[in-house]
Amino acid sequence: MSDDSVRASSVSGHASHTGRRILTYGTALIILALLQTTLMPRFQILGITPDLCLLLIPGIAMLEGPETGGALGLSAGFIECAFGGIGASALPILFFVLGYGIGHLSGRTLSRTFPSYLILAVSLCALRPAVTLAAIGLTAQTSDYDLTVILRGTLLPEFAVNFLFSLPMYPLCCKLRKTVQKKV
Repeated sequence: MSDDSVRASSVSGHASHTGRRILTYGTALIILALLQTTLMPRFQILGITPDLCLLLIPGIAMLEGPETGGALGLSAGFIECAFGGIGASALPILFFVLGYGIGHLSGRTLSRTFPSYLILAVSLCALRPAVTLAAIGLTAQTSDYDLTVILRGTLLPEFAVNFLFSLPMYPLCCKLRKTVQKKV
């Protein structure tokens, strides 16, 4: 076999793996976005719809690395803006930074295990109420908001519901990764 044919089969195998990765993770992301925007609002828990797209990012980024994590985060941000009807927002940039950062940490600081994923999930589930609180603060017309009511009625339920839905995400991410890595 010549060097050119070895290189061509290597490039072809890499392209096939990349294609499977895009197809698998892209399909999962679109299904989760559809669930998040169509079905989940009808069955809210504590009045909260979980952010399924956000919860997929740490598992995939942890298992696949910064490039895939960043690409998935960016895609999740755009898809969530489009499906959620928010229009243009900073979500794609925020989700990109999260995906890339988590992917970068996973190979160096964090092991690729369920306990490490839980640490990331708790952090992301705390980030979501922090963004909600900032939005409340920025859009408030007066300062008559009772922080304890907001904490009990919105922030804690938002954390709890997102954390509950983050638990099955890591096994889902592991299953998706096995699908991507299958030899054809």
